[in-house]
Amino acid sequence: MSLNKTKIAIVSITNKGTELGEMVKQIFTSEDAMLYAPARVKNPNVDVPIEKGTFTFTVQQLFKQVDCLVLIMATGISVRTISPVIKDKTTDPAVLVVDELGNHVISLLSGHVGGANEWTELLAAKLNAEPVITTATDTEKVASLDIMAKKLNAWYPNFKANTKLINRKLAEKETVYLYIEEYYLDKVNCLTGFTRIPKSKIPEIVDAPVIIVSDKTDFAKQVNVIHVIPKLNVLGVGCRKNVTYEMMQTTFALFMSMHHLAWDSIASVASIDVKKNEAAILYLAKTLNAETEFHSAEELSAVDINYPTSDFVKKTVGVGNVASSSANYVSGNIVSIDQFKGKEITMALSHK
Repeated sequence: MSLNKTKIAIVSITNKGTELGEMVKQIFTSEDAMLYAPARVKNPNVDVPIEKGTFTFTVQQLFKQVDCLVLIMATGISVRTISPVIKDKTTDPAVLVVDELGNHVISLLSGHVGGANEWTELLAAKLNAEPVITTATDTEKVASLDIMAKKLNAWYPNFKANTKLINRKLAEKETVYLYIEEYYLDKVNCLTGFTRIPKSKIPEIVDAPVIIVSDKTDFAKQVNVIHVIPKLNVLGVGCRKNVTYEMMQTTFALFMSMHHLAWDSIASVASIDVKKNEAAILYLAKTLNAETEFHSAEELSAVDINYPTSDFVKKTVGVGNVASSSANYVSGNIVSIDQFKGKEITMALSHK
């Protein structure tokens, strides 16, 4: 797990706990990890001293600001301190509680969505401590819908209701069917509890929920189906200068429709660096809530050999195939769909 862009607050209340907090901070290699302790604790490695009378306020503010809150103190103090600011499992941070001797690491809050369970396992392993995880799917050693979706950066409808329904069925060893595209299997480390089926069997099933993990849209609507759409596709785009928004959107809609692809599956829109200010590309990425990446001709030439090239394009921008090369370079994989040529616009797609 990468923590490099994660905000982590480590809070202790004793000298012994603060010493452990130093170790925890070193384990969590995030540049944004900060160690908090009461001002009376004389430790030069404390990043932020907590002044007398402000402990509860400080911890509650940190709860609202960070991705992971590590409390080195008793569980009772932890619960009473954060309980007024707990809101929702989809927005609350991960909260871990560690006893000051480092014997136990408890995943207290937001075990799945916030990642507390994974961080508990990580921290316990480094401290040689006992991880304490109580979420049902983890204790039953089966998969969970929300963790699978998190691994795939995926979206599915009615998040809380569907998560509760499917995770309960998995924990109780009830049947939950799963169809998952082959190219996602290496990104999901646990499918235990699901009954995998081929795509052809989906319409036949009416007696249990069916989870479809796919970036495709060519599935018949069924009341027992939950469609999980991974947001892992890279859209490579090449275009003439100053193409209109309408041209870009029309080409994109046609491209996606031809290949039965879900718009929500686009994670990044990529092109050559000379197009970094092309308004229509930026507009499309904003519409899709996708990142943008622009790379030099020199960078793209490393993968350009994998695709047919245009002498005109190469003379103009220095690389013979912008759309496919951009998708390939950003994703690290050969394009999964042949390049599409629209009016003054080309598009290609690759899976991350």
